[in-house]
Amino acid sequence: SIPGVVGWEKNDKGQMGPKLANMRSSMDPVKLAEGSVDLNLKLMKWRLVPELNLEKVMKSKCLLLGSGTLGCGVARGLLGWGVRHITLVDNGKVSFSNPVR
Repeated sequence: SIPGVVGWEKNDKGQMGPKLANMRSSMDPVKLAEGSVDLNLKLMKWRLVPELNLEKVMKSKCLLLGSGTLGCGVARGLLGWGVRHITLVDNGKVSFSNPVR
């Protein structure tokens, strides 16, 4: 007789045990990040720019010259708007007086 309990099932040995679920595919950090960016873009399109072509934005490529203070802000903005292919070019050197860079 199977008890009327939710979340239990017979295992390979025929004994009752907890029901297991593999959540690996739904908890992938890359997929979660892409899903959240996609949702954010859909919301921006719906509220701010209805004529925005999301496929065109996602497939666009950007070359960003300089990744200092201004370049980092621009890169963050591009990522927020859904640009997924950004190439950063910067020949600056990190000095001991500017470790944040």
